[in-house]
Amino acid sequence: MSLQFAPGPTSLERLETAIGRMQQKHGFLRVDRSNQEFAAGLVALLLTEDPQRNLEVLDACVILPEALKPLGEQVVRWVAGADFAPELMQKFGVARAPAVIFLRDGQYLGGLNGIRDWREYQGEVARLLDGPAQPKPIGIPVRAAGTQGVCA
Repeated sequence: MSLQFAPGPTSLERLETAIGRMQQKHGFLRVDRSNQEFAAGLVALLLTEDPQRNLEVLDACVILPEALKPLGEQVVRWVAGADFAPELMQKFGVARAPAVIFLRDGQYLGGLNGIRDWREYQGEVARLLDGPAQPKPIGIPVRAAGTQGVCA
């Protein structure tokens, strides 16, 4: 008798599962080509990438919904998967994922990169959402995982 082991999910499959949970359980909207304009009001946009490059991406998929919970329906929640995040990273001047971009009525409020201590994360979210609009960072070239060129 021989045992056959099935391969586990890939890193991108784990990311898709995490994003699906964010959509179903926490009301996140998924960025796709048809909806890259963000609603009026307060917006939190999570930018992800292949978790194989950075495991913090999966942590952010768990931490951000919890950090936004006290804000209720006040903040529209968006998530960009590894397919559309590089283009948005360039647009908002983000060097690496995970990152959360905050907007108010389409104006840039700021962003958070990486994972932070829970209290610091909540404090930074509140500070950015209560603060004034900031100049949008200059877009930077972002290299997508596994590509040789720069995302356009």
